[in-house]
Amino acid sequence: MPYFVRVGAVEENVSGVGARGYHLFRRGRTVVTRWGAVEVLPGRQFRWVYRQEKRYTLRSETAARAEYQRRVAERSVSYDRLPRGSSIQGSG
Repeated sequence: MPYFVRVGAVEENVSGVGARGYHLFRRGRTVVTRWGAVEVLPGRQFRWVYRQEKRYTLRSETAARAEYQRRVAERSVSYDRLPRGSSIQGSG
């Protein structure tokens, strides 16, 4: 259940900077992605400002596992993965 964050230059924003979070996990045949703006707190902690969610239901657990791994690899290119045990707090 990795969490990813990207803090810094975000060209799409008017100010040119921003903080975004991404959460990815799998439950059986369903892969769930959550993403949105995050607030950076002292002590390297993050809290959702708002977030969106999308669920992908696949035909088998094997297909879901492969899709999950593909999405983790894809997200690892442009986001930093939080250490194991860390999360983005709040309900968003």
